Amino acid sequence: MAIKEKNLKLDSKKRITLGKLVPDEVTSYAVEFLENGTIILKPRVEIPAEEAWLFKNKNVLESVKRGLEDSAIGKVSKLEKDFWDDIEE
Repeated sequence: MAIKEKNLKLDSKKRITLGKLVPDEVTSYAVEFLENGTIILKPRVEIPAEEAWLFKNKNVLESVKRGLEDSAIGKVSKLEKDFWDDIEE
């Protein structure tokens, strides 16, 4: 989703406020300074360390995505009551 170009004014300390332009999930930005004076802000989202393994394992991540897609369209099934009995913790 592209947002139209906006003219943001600097305050007295040469700062700009992004305010409502930033989505709620964005927690920080990587900044790139180009030789021509252009500044590029790349949004970042932090994840808890205990969840990082999921994003490092592409197969598991794709499986989770498929599961979420299936669930969203109602493609789900019930597990038998004893399903968890065979799963080791």
